[in-house]
Amino acid sequence: MSKGKVIGALVALAVVGGAAAAFALAGRSALEVDTGEVARQELAVIVSAAGSVSAAERVDVYPPTAGLLVSVNVSDGDPVSAGDVIAVMDVAPLEVQLAQAEAAYAGAVAQREAVTKSAPGATDVAAAQAAVNVAWTAYEIADAQYDAALAGAGAPSASDIAAAEAAVAAAQSVYDAAVAAYDSYYNTVYLPAPEPRDPSLETALVALTLAREQAAANLLTAQQNLAALNAMTGGAATASAKIARDQAYAAYLAALSQREALARASSVTGAIAATDAAIEAAERARDLASATLEKAEIVAPIDGVVLFNTVSGGILGGPVVKPGPGSSVSPAAAPFAVVALESLTFTAQVDEADVTRVDTGMSATVWLDGLPGVEFATEVARVGRQSVLTPTGGTAFPLEFTIDNTADADVLLGMNGSVEIRIETVGSTLAMPIEALLEEGTGHYVYVVDDGVARRAEITVGRMTETLVEVVSGLEAGDVVVTSSVGNLDDGTRVRAK
Repeated sequence: MSKGKVIGALVALAVVGGAAAAFALAGRSALEVDTGEVARQELAVIVSAAGSVSAAERVDVYPPTAGLLVSVNVSDGDPVSAGDVIAVMDVAPLEVQLAQAEAAYAGAVAQREAVTKSAPGATDVAAAQAAVNVAWTAYEIADAQYDAALAGAGAPSASDIAAAEAAVAAAQSVYDAAVAAYDSYYNTVYLPAPEPRDPSLETALVALTLAREQAAANLLTAQQNLAALNAMTGGAATASAKIARDQAYAAYLAALSQREALARASSVTGAIAATDAAIEAAERARDLASATLEKAEIVAPIDGVVLFNTVSGGILGGPVVKPGPGSSVSPAAAPFAVVALESLTFTAQVDEADVTRVDTGMSATVWLDGLPGVEFATEVARVGRQSVLTPTGGTAFPLEFTIDNTADADVLLGMNGSVEIRIETVGSTLAMPIEALLEEGTGHYVYVVDDGVARRAEITVGRMTETLVEVVSGLEAGDVVVTSSVGNLDDGTRVRAK
Protein backbone atom coordinates (compact mmCIF):
# COMPACT_ATOMS: atom_id res chain seq x y z
CA MET A 1 0.00 0.00 0.00
CA SER A 2 1.30 3.46 -0.89
CA LYS A 3 1.93 6.10 1.71
CA GLY A 4 -0.88 8.26 0.34
CA LYS A 5 -3.39 5.47 0.68
CA VAL A 6 -2.33 4.82 4.30
CA ILE A 7 -2.71 8.46 5.23
CA GLY A 8 -6.15 8.52 3.55
CA ALA A 9 -7.24 5.44 5.52
CA LEU A 10 -6.11 6.97 8.79
CA VAL A 11 -8.01 10.18 8.06
CA ALA A 12 -11.16 8.21 7.24
CA LEU A 13 -10.79 6.21 10.47
CA ALA A 14 -10.39 9.39 12.47
CA VAL A 15 -13.54 10.83 10.93
CA VAL A 16 -15.58 7.69 11.66
CA GLY A 17 -14.21 7.46 15.22
CA GLY A 18 -14.99 11.09 15.89
CA ALA A 19 -18.54 10.65 14.65
CA ALA A 20 -19.03 7.60 16.83
CA ALA A 21 -17.62 9.41 19.85
CA ALA A 22 -19.90 12.37 19.22
CA PHE A 23 -22.92 10.08 18.92
CA ALA A 24 -22.02 8.27 22.17
CA LEU A 25 -21.55 11.57 23.97
CA ALA A 26 -24.93 12.75 22.76
CA GLY A 27 -26.54 9.49 23.96
CA ARG A 28 -25.00 9.82 27.41
CA SER A 29 -26.45 13.34 27.78
CA ALA A 30 -30.04 12.28 26.92
CA LEU A 31 -32.53 12.04 29.85
CA GLU A 32 -33.80 8.51 30.52
CA VAL A 33 -37.61 8.49 30.74
CA ASP A 34 -40.58 6.14 30.73
CA THR A 35 -42.91 6.40 27.79
CA GLY A 36 -46.39 5.38 26.77
CA GLU A 37 -48.24 5.08 23.51
CA VAL A 38 -51.36 6.93 22.43
CA ALA A 39 -53.81 4.30 21.19
CA ARG A 40 -57.45 3.63 20.54
CA GLN A 41 -58.91 1.48 23.33
CA GLU A 42 -61.87 0.97 25.61
CA LEU A 43 -61.97 3.56 28.40
CA ALA A 44 -63.64 2.46 31.63
CA VAL A 45 -64.48 5.23 34.09
CA ILE A 46 -63.94 3.75 37.56
CA VAL A 47 -64.67 4.92 41.12
CA SER A 48 -62.69 3.04 43.75
CA ALA A 49 -63.00 2.92 47.53
CA ALA A 50 -61.86 0.92 50.55
CA GLY A 51 -64.17 -1.03 52.82
CA SER A 52 -64.72 -4.16 54.88
CA VAL A 53 -66.92 -7.25 55.09
CA SER A 54 -69.93 -7.54 57.41
CA ALA A 55 -72.84 -9.96 57.75
CA ALA A 56 -75.79 -9.42 55.42
CA GLU A 57 -78.09 -11.30 57.83
CA ARG A 58 -77.50 -11.13 61.57
CA VAL A 59 -80.07 -12.21 64.16
CA ASP A 60 -79.52 -11.35 67.81
CA VAL A 61 -80.60 -14.08 70.24
CA TYR A 62 -82.20 -12.89 73.49
CA PRO A 63 -83.04 -14.89 76.64
CA PRO A 64 -86.77 -15.11 77.54
CA THR A 65 -86.25 -13.56 80.98
CA ALA A 66 -83.57 -12.44 83.41
CA GLY A 67 -81.57 -15.22 85.02
CA LEU A 68 -78.40 -17.29 84.91
CA LEU A 69 -76.93 -19.58 82.27
CA VAL A 70 -76.21 -23.09 83.53
CA SER A 71 -74.60 -24.28 80.30
CA VAL A 72 -73.34 -23.00 76.94
CA ASN A 73 -73.30 -25.74 74.30
CA VAL A 74 -71.28 -24.00 71.55
CA SER A 75 -68.09 -22.01 71.18
CA ASP A 76 -67.71 -18.56 69.68
CA GLY A 77 -67.63 -18.98 65.88
CA ASP A 78 -69.17 -22.47 65.74
CA PRO A 79 -71.55 -23.28 62.85
CA VAL A 80 -75.15 -23.92 63.95
CA SER A 81 -78.42 -24.91 62.32
CA ALA A 82 -81.81 -23.41 63.07
CA GLY A 83 -83.14 -25.04 66.26
CA ASP A 84 -79.74 -26.05 67.68
CA VAL A 85 -79.47 -25.40 71.43
CA ILE A 86 -76.96 -22.62 72.06
CA ALA A 87 -77.33 -22.33 75.85
CA VAL A 88 -79.60 -23.38 78.72
CA MET A 89 -80.86 -21.13 81.53
CA ASP A 90 -81.34 -22.02 85.19
CA VAL A 91 -84.96 -23.24 85.34
CA ALA A 92 -85.42 -23.18 89.13
CA PRO A 93 -86.70 -19.55 89.31
CA LEU A 94 -88.82 -20.16 86.21
CA GLU A 95 -90.41 -23.23 87.76
CA VAL A 96 -91.24 -21.21 90.88
CA GLN A 97 -92.80 -18.52 88.73
CA LEU A 98 -94.89 -21.10 86.87
CA ALA A 99 -96.00 -22.76 90.12
CA GLN A 100 -97.16 -19.42 91.48
CA ALA A 101 -98.97 -18.60 88.25
CA GLU A 102 -100.70 -21.98 88.27
CA ALA A 103 -101.69 -21.47 91.91
CA ALA A 104 -103.09 -18.05 91.07
CA TYR A 105 -105.04 -19.53 88.17
CA ALA A 106 -106.41 -22.34 90.32
CA GLY A 107 -107.42 -19.78 92.93
CA ALA A 108 -109.21 -17.68 90.33
CA VAL A 109 -111.10 -20.73 89.03
CA ALA A 110 -112.04 -21.75 92.56
CA GLN A 111 -113.27 -18.25 93.28
CA ARG A 112 -115.53 -18.30 90.22
CA GLU A 113 -116.98 -21.65 91.25
CA ALA A 114 -117.70 -20.22 94.66
CA VAL A 115 -119.39 -17.03 93.52
CA THR A 116 -121.62 -18.92 91.08
CA LYS A 117 -123.38 -20.39 94.13
CA SER A 118 -124.02 -17.12 95.91
CA ALA A 119 -123.60 -13.39 95.52
CA PRO A 120 -120.61 -11.93 97.36
CA GLY A 121 -121.25 -10.48 100.77
CA ALA A 122 -119.42 -8.65 103.54
CA THR A 123 -117.68 -11.85 104.66
CA ASP A 124 -116.27 -12.40 101.17
CA VAL A 125 -114.91 -8.86 100.98
CA ALA A 126 -113.36 -9.19 104.45
CA ALA A 127 -111.63 -12.42 103.41
CA ALA A 128 -110.34 -10.74 100.26
CA GLN A 129 -109.01 -7.82 102.33
CA ALA A 130 -107.14 -10.24 104.57
CA ALA A 131 -105.58 -11.80 101.50
CA VAL A 132 -104.56 -8.33 100.27
CA ASN A 133 -102.91 -7.54 103.62
CA VAL A 134 -100.90 -10.78 103.61
CA ALA A 135 -99.88 -10.30 99.94
CA TRP A 136 -98.74 -6.70 100.60
CA THR A 137 -96.62 -7.83 103.55
CA ALA A 138 -94.98 -10.45 101.34
CA TYR A 139 -94.30 -7.80 98.68
CA GLU A 140 -92.72 -5.37 101.15
CA ILE A 141 -90.35 -8.11 102.29
CA ALA A 142 -89.45 -9.06 98.72
CA ASP A 143 -88.96 -5.39 97.75
CA ALA A 144 -86.60 -4.80 100.66
CA GLN A 145 -84.62 -7.88 99.67
CA TYR A 146 -84.35 -6.64 96.07
CA ASP A 147 -83.12 -3.21 97.22
CA ALA A 148 -80.52 -4.94 99.36
CA ALA A 149 -79.37 -7.02 96.40
CA LEU A 150 -79.05 -3.91 94.22
CA ALA A 151 -76.95 -2.28 96.92
CA GLY A 152 -74.52 -5.19 96.68
CA ALA A 153 -75.71 -7.05 99.75
CA GLY A 154 -75.62 -10.31 97.80
CA ALA A 155 -77.08 -13.18 99.82
CA PRO A 156 -79.95 -12.35 102.22
CA SER A 157 -79.10 -11.52 105.81
CA ALA A 158 -80.29 -13.38 108.86
CA SER A 159 -82.89 -10.68 109.48
CA ASP A 160 -84.22 -11.15 105.92
CA ILE A 161 -84.57 -14.88 106.51
CA ALA A 162 -86.20 -14.23 109.88
CA ALA A 163 -88.69 -11.81 108.32
CA ALA A 164 -89.56 -14.31 105.61
CA GLU A 165 -89.96 -17.04 108.22
CA ALA A 166 -92.22 -14.72 110.21
CA ALA A 167 -94.29 -14.12 107.07
CA VAL A 168 -94.58 -17.89 106.60
CA ALA A 169 -95.62 -18.31 110.23
CA ALA A 170 -98.21 -15.55 109.91
CA ALA A 171 -99.58 -17.01 106.69
CA GLN A 172 -99.64 -20.47 108.31
CA SER A 173 -101.59 -19.06 111.28
CA VAL A 174 -104.13 -17.41 108.96
CA TYR A 175 -104.45 -20.62 106.95
CA ASP A 176 -104.88 -22.80 110.07
CA ALA A 177 -107.55 -20.45 111.39
CA ALA A 178 -109.34 -20.44 108.03
CA VAL A 179 -109.29 -24.26 107.86
CA ALA A 180 -110.51 -24.57 111.43
CA ALA A 181 -113.32 -22.07 110.83
CA TYR A 182 -114.40 -23.85 107.65
CA ASP A 183 -114.29 -27.34 109.26
CA SER A 184 -116.16 -26.19 112.35
CA TYR A 185 -118.88 -24.45 110.37
CA TYR A 186 -119.22 -27.24 107.82
CA ASN A 187 -119.43 -30.04 110.41
CA THR A 188 -121.42 -28.34 113.17
CA VAL A 189 -123.68 -25.94 111.25
CA TYR A 190 -123.91 -26.65 107.56
CA LEU A 191 -124.15 -30.47 107.46
CA PRO A 192 -126.69 -30.81 110.31
CA ALA A 193 -128.98 -28.20 108.68
CA PRO A 194 -132.04 -29.74 106.95
CA GLU A 195 -132.32 -29.58 103.16
CA PRO A 196 -133.06 -27.49 101.32
CA ARG A 197 -130.65 -25.36 103.29
CA ASP A 198 -131.16 -21.69 103.93
CA PRO A 199 -129.35 -19.43 101.33
CA SER A 200 -127.54 -17.67 104.16
CA LEU A 201 -125.87 -20.96 105.08
CA GLU A 202 -124.69 -21.36 101.47
CA THR A 203 -123.34 -17.81 101.44
CA ALA A 204 -121.43 -18.32 104.67
CA LEU A 205 -119.96 -21.58 103.40
CA VAL A 206 -118.79 -19.88 100.18
CA ALA A 207 -117.13 -17.09 102.16
CA LEU A 208 -115.32 -19.58 104.41
CA THR A 209 -114.23 -21.61 101.37
CA LEU A 210 -112.84 -18.50 99.68
CA ALA A 211 -111.02 -17.45 102.84
CA ARG A 212 -109.47 -20.91 103.19
CA GLU A 213 -108.31 -21.06 99.55
CA GLN A 214 -106.91 -17.52 99.60
CA ALA A 215 -105.06 -18.29 102.83
CA ALA A 216 -103.60 -21.40 101.17
CA ALA A 217 -102.40 -19.36 98.19
CA ASN A 218 -100.83 -16.74 100.48
CA LEU A 219 -99.12 -19.46 102.50
CA LEU A 220 -97.66 -20.95 99.29
CA THR A 221 -96.38 -17.52 98.23
CA ALA A 222 -94.73 -16.93 101.61
CA GLN A 223 -93.13 -20.39 101.55
CA GLN A 224 -91.82 -19.85 98.03
CA ASN A 225 -90.38 -16.44 99.03
CA LEU A 226 -88.58 -18.10 101.94
CA ALA A 227 -87.30 -20.87 99.65
CA ALA A 228 -86.06 -18.29 97.14
CA LEU A 229 -84.15 -16.47 99.90
CA ASN A 230 -82.54 -19.69 101.07
CA ALA A 231 -81.51 -20.51 97.49
CA MET A 232 -79.95 -17.12 96.74
CA THR A 233 -76.16 -17.13 96.50
CA GLY A 234 -73.49 -14.90 94.93
CA GLY A 235 -74.29 -13.25 91.63
CA ALA A 236 -77.79 -14.78 91.48
CA ALA A 237 -78.97 -12.55 94.33
CA THR A 238 -80.14 -9.63 92.23
CA ALA A 239 -81.88 -11.72 89.57
CA SER A 240 -83.58 -13.99 92.11
CA ALA A 241 -84.59 -11.07 94.32
CA LYS A 242 -86.12 -9.26 91.36
CA ILE A 243 -88.10 -12.35 90.33
CA ALA A 244 -89.32 -12.80 93.92
CA ARG A 245 -90.30 -9.12 94.17
CA ASP A 246 -92.14 -9.14 90.84
CA GLN A 247 -93.97 -12.31 91.73
CA ALA A 248 -94.94 -10.98 95.15
CA TYR A 249 -96.21 -7.77 93.59
CA ALA A 250 -98.17 -9.75 91.00
CA ALA A 251 -99.74 -11.77 93.83
CA TYR A 252 -100.61 -8.52 95.61
CA LEU A 253 -102.20 -7.08 92.47
CA ALA A 254 -104.18 -10.28 91.99
CA ALA A 255 -105.43 -10.17 95.57
CA LEU A 256 -106.23 -6.47 95.22
CA SER A 257 -108.08 -7.12 91.97
CA GLN A 258 -110.11 -9.86 93.59
CA ARG A 259 -111.00 -7.63 96.54
CA GLU A 260 -112.06 -4.74 94.33
CA ALA A 261 -114.04 -7.03 92.06
CA LEU A 262 -115.88 -8.51 95.02
CA ALA A 263 -116.52 -5.09 96.51
CA ARG A 264 -118.02 -3.80 93.26
CA ALA A 265 -120.07 -6.90 92.51
CA SER A 266 -123.67 -6.29 93.54
CA SER A 267 -125.09 -9.43 92.00
CA VAL A 268 -124.09 -12.95 91.04
CA THR A 269 -123.81 -11.83 87.42
CA GLY A 270 -121.41 -9.02 88.27
CA ALA A 271 -119.35 -11.27 90.51
CA ILE A 272 -119.07 -13.89 87.80
CA ALA A 273 -117.91 -11.28 85.28
CA ALA A 274 -115.28 -10.10 87.75
CA THR A 275 -114.00 -13.61 88.41
CA ASP A 276 -113.97 -14.36 84.68
CA ALA A 277 -111.69 -11.37 84.18
CA ALA A 278 -109.48 -12.63 87.00
CA ILE A 279 -109.35 -16.09 85.43
CA GLU A 280 -108.39 -14.60 82.06
CA ALA A 281 -105.60 -12.53 83.59
CA ALA A 282 -104.34 -15.51 85.62
CA GLU A 283 -104.47 -17.71 82.52
CA ARG A 284 -102.35 -15.23 80.55
CA ALA A 285 -99.84 -15.07 83.40
CA ARG A 286 -99.74 -18.86 83.58
CA ASP A 287 -99.28 -19.23 79.82
CA LEU A 288 -96.53 -16.61 79.85
CA ALA A 289 -94.72 -18.40 82.68
CA SER A 290 -95.09 -21.72 80.87
CA ALA A 291 -93.78 -20.28 77.59
CA THR A 292 -90.85 -18.69 79.42
CA LEU A 293 -89.96 -22.01 80.99
CA GLU A 294 -90.13 -23.73 77.60
CA LYS A 295 -87.72 -21.13 76.22
CA ALA A 296 -85.13 -21.84 78.91
CA GLU A 297 -83.26 -23.57 76.09
CA ILE A 298 -81.89 -20.73 73.91
CA VAL A 299 -81.84 -21.97 70.31
CA ALA A 300 -80.41 -20.73 67.01
CA PRO A 301 -83.08 -18.92 64.94
CA ILE A 302 -81.33 -19.47 61.57
CA ASP A 303 -78.51 -21.47 60.01
CA GLY A 304 -75.16 -19.73 60.33
CA VAL A 305 -72.29 -19.07 62.71
CA VAL A 306 -72.85 -18.17 66.37
CA LEU A 307 -71.09 -15.12 67.79
CA PHE A 308 -70.73 -14.33 71.50
CA ASN A 309 -71.61 -10.82 72.69
CA THR A 310 -70.44 -9.44 76.03
CA VAL A 311 -72.58 -9.93 79.13
CA SER A 312 -72.36 -9.33 82.88
CA GLY A 313 -70.05 -11.68 84.67
CA GLY A 314 -72.74 -12.50 87.23
CA ILE A 315 -71.29 -10.17 89.90
CA LEU A 316 -72.89 -6.77 90.47
CA GLY A 317 -70.47 -4.16 89.16
CA GLY A 318 -68.08 -6.86 87.94
CA PRO A 319 -66.26 -7.09 84.61
CA VAL A 320 -68.02 -7.61 81.30
CA VAL A 321 -67.19 -11.00 79.80
CA LYS A 322 -68.28 -13.46 77.14
CA PRO A 323 -71.32 -15.58 78.11
CA GLY A 324 -70.62 -18.83 79.91
CA PRO A 325 -72.02 -21.00 82.71
CA GLY A 326 -73.01 -18.75 85.61
CA SER A 327 -73.32 -15.61 83.45
CA SER A 328 -76.18 -13.29 84.27
CA VAL A 329 -78.39 -12.54 81.23
CA SER A 330 -81.37 -10.34 80.57
CA PRO A 331 -83.89 -9.77 77.75
CA ALA A 332 -82.46 -6.23 77.51
CA ALA A 333 -79.24 -7.52 75.87
CA ALA A 334 -78.54 -10.37 73.44
CA PRO A 335 -75.74 -12.65 74.72
CA PHE A 336 -75.53 -14.37 71.32
CA ALA A 337 -75.99 -13.59 67.64
CA VAL A 338 -76.21 -15.86 64.62
CA VAL A 339 -74.92 -14.63 61.25
CA ALA A 340 -75.35 -16.24 57.84
CA LEU A 341 -72.02 -16.38 56.03
CA GLU A 342 -73.25 -17.64 52.64
CA SER A 343 -74.07 -14.10 51.57
CA LEU A 344 -72.05 -11.20 53.00
CA THR A 345 -72.03 -7.44 52.63
CA PHE A 346 -69.00 -5.39 51.61
CA THR A 347 -69.41 -1.79 52.77
CA ALA A 348 -67.17 0.89 51.27
CA GLN A 349 -66.93 4.63 51.88
CA VAL A 350 -67.02 6.64 48.65
CA ASP A 351 -65.87 10.25 48.61
CA GLU A 352 -68.61 12.85 48.35
CA ALA A 353 -67.09 14.10 45.07
CA ASP A 354 -67.73 10.69 43.46
CA VAL A 355 -70.92 9.44 45.11
CA THR A 356 -73.25 11.47 42.86
CA ARG A 357 -71.95 9.44 39.90
CA VAL A 358 -72.82 6.12 41.54
CA ASP A 359 -76.20 4.43 41.30
CA THR A 360 -77.62 1.08 42.38
CA GLY A 361 -77.15 -1.74 39.89
CA MET A 362 -73.77 -0.53 38.60
CA SER A 363 -71.32 -3.40 38.15
CA ALA A 364 -68.34 -3.58 40.48
CA THR A 365 -65.44 -5.79 41.51
CA VAL A 366 -64.34 -6.41 45.11
CA TRP A 367 -60.84 -7.50 46.19
CA LEU A 368 -60.00 -8.53 49.77
CA ASP A 369 -56.57 -8.04 51.35
CA GLY A 370 -56.69 -11.49 52.96
CA LEU A 371 -57.53 -13.28 49.69
CA PRO A 372 -55.02 -12.02 47.10
CA GLY A 373 -55.88 -12.88 43.52
CA VAL A 374 -59.57 -13.55 44.25
CA GLU A 375 -62.12 -11.28 42.60
CA PHE A 376 -65.77 -10.94 43.57
CA ALA A 377 -68.01 -9.71 40.76
CA THR A 378 -70.94 -7.78 42.21
CA GLU A 379 -72.99 -4.62 41.80
CA VAL A 380 -74.02 -1.63 43.89
CA ALA A 381 -76.81 -2.84 46.20
CA ARG A 382 -77.40 0.35 48.20
CA VAL A 383 -76.17 3.94 48.29
CA GLY A 384 -76.27 5.45 51.76
CA ARG A 385 -78.10 8.73 52.20
CA GLN A 386 -76.32 9.74 55.41
CA SER A 387 -72.70 10.87 55.25
CA VAL A 388 -69.94 9.56 57.50
CA LEU A 389 -66.66 11.12 58.57
CA THR A 390 -63.55 9.38 57.27
CA PRO A 391 -60.47 8.78 59.49
CA THR A 392 -58.72 11.62 57.67
CA GLY A 393 -61.54 14.06 58.34
CA GLY A 394 -63.18 13.90 54.92
CA THR A 395 -66.82 13.34 54.07
CA ALA A 396 -67.91 10.07 52.47
CA PHE A 397 -71.03 8.01 51.88
CA PRO A 398 -71.41 4.27 52.56
CA LEU A 399 -72.07 1.93 49.63
CA GLU A 400 -73.09 -1.70 50.07
CA PHE A 401 -72.26 -4.65 47.81
CA THR A 402 -73.36 -8.28 48.14
CA ILE A 403 -70.62 -10.90 47.82
CA ASP A 404 -71.19 -14.64 47.73
CA ASN A 405 -69.06 -16.59 50.17
CA THR A 406 -67.89 -19.82 48.58
CA ALA A 407 -65.95 -22.69 50.09
CA ASP A 408 -62.96 -21.71 47.96
CA ALA A 409 -63.04 -18.08 49.08
CA ASP A 410 -63.74 -18.57 52.80
CA VAL A 411 -64.49 -14.89 53.44
CA LEU A 412 -64.47 -13.90 57.12
CA LEU A 413 -66.28 -11.08 58.86
CA GLY A 414 -64.25 -7.89 59.17
CA MET A 415 -61.91 -8.57 56.22
CA ASN A 416 -60.66 -5.34 54.63
CA GLY A 417 -60.43 -4.71 50.92
CA SER A 418 -61.29 -2.40 48.04
CA VAL A 419 -63.92 -2.08 45.34
CA GLU A 420 -63.94 -0.66 41.84
CA ILE A 421 -67.28 0.56 40.48
CA ARG A 422 -67.69 0.79 36.72
CA ILE A 423 -69.36 4.18 36.22
CA GLU A 424 -69.12 4.39 32.43
CA THR A 425 -67.51 2.55 29.53
CA VAL A 426 -66.39 4.45 26.42
CA GLY A 427 -65.63 2.17 23.46
CA SER A 428 -62.71 2.71 21.03
CA THR A 429 -61.56 6.17 22.03
CA LEU A 430 -58.10 7.74 21.74
CA ALA A 431 -56.40 7.52 25.13
CA MET A 432 -52.98 7.84 26.74
CA PRO A 433 -51.44 7.14 30.19
CA ILE A 434 -52.60 9.74 32.71
CA GLU A 435 -49.01 10.13 34.02
CA ALA A 436 -48.12 12.00 30.82
CA LEU A 437 -50.70 14.75 31.38
CA LEU A 438 -49.54 18.22 32.49
CA GLU A 439 -51.64 21.28 33.29
CA GLU A 440 -50.95 24.95 32.68
CA GLY A 441 -53.68 27.37 33.62
CA THR A 442 -56.87 25.97 32.13
CA GLY A 443 -55.06 24.03 29.40
CA HIS A 444 -53.25 20.71 29.14
CA TYR A 445 -50.09 19.58 27.35
CA VAL A 446 -47.76 16.60 27.00
CA TYR A 447 -44.24 15.88 25.75
CA VAL A 448 -44.18 13.80 22.59
CA VAL A 449 -41.00 11.85 21.77
CA ASP A 450 -39.89 12.84 18.24
CA ASP A 451 -36.62 11.30 17.03
CA GLY A 452 -35.09 11.28 20.53
CA VAL A 453 -36.32 14.77 21.39
CA ALA A 454 -39.19 15.74 23.72
CA ARG A 455 -41.57 18.10 21.91
CA ARG A 456 -44.25 19.96 23.84
CA ALA A 457 -47.77 19.45 22.40
CA GLU A 458 -50.94 21.23 23.51
CA ILE A 459 -53.90 18.83 23.76
CA THR A 460 -57.59 18.78 24.64
CA VAL A 461 -58.71 16.05 27.05
CA GLY A 462 -62.04 14.40 27.86
CA ARG A 463 -62.94 11.76 30.42
CA MET A 464 -60.37 10.38 32.83
CA THR A 465 -59.86 7.19 34.82
CA GLU A 466 -57.26 6.43 37.43
CA THR A 467 -54.83 5.24 34.71
CA LEU A 468 -55.96 6.72 31.37
CA VAL A 469 -57.11 10.04 29.94
CA GLU A 470 -59.17 10.53 26.79
CA VAL A 471 -57.45 12.64 24.09
CA VAL A 472 -59.94 14.79 22.17
CA SER A 473 -57.37 16.62 20.02
CA GLY A 474 -53.64 17.33 19.67
CA LEU A 475 -52.36 13.75 19.34
CA GLU A 476 -52.76 10.80 17.01
CA ALA A 477 -52.74 7.07 17.50
CA GLY A 478 -49.16 5.79 17.64
CA ASP A 479 -47.67 8.92 19.21
CA VAL A 480 -45.26 8.20 22.07
CA VAL A 481 -45.53 10.43 25.15
CA VAL A 482 -43.20 10.83 28.14
CA THR A 483 -44.71 9.44 31.39
CA SER A 484 -41.88 10.03 33.90
CA SER A 485 -39.62 12.94 34.91
CA VAL A 486 -42.01 15.24 33.03
CA GLY A 487 -41.20 18.05 35.45
CA ASN A 488 -37.57 18.02 34.27
CA LEU A 489 -38.38 18.43 30.59
CA ASP A 490 -38.34 21.42 28.31
CA ASP A 491 -39.34 21.61 24.70
CA GLY A 492 -36.37 20.14 22.81
CA THR A 493 -34.84 18.12 25.66
CA ARG A 494 -33.09 15.01 24.39
CA VAL A 495 -34.58 11.86 25.88
CA ARG A 496 -33.98 8.12 25.77
CA ALA A 497 -36.60 5.51 26.63
CA LYS A 498 -35.62 3.22 29.49
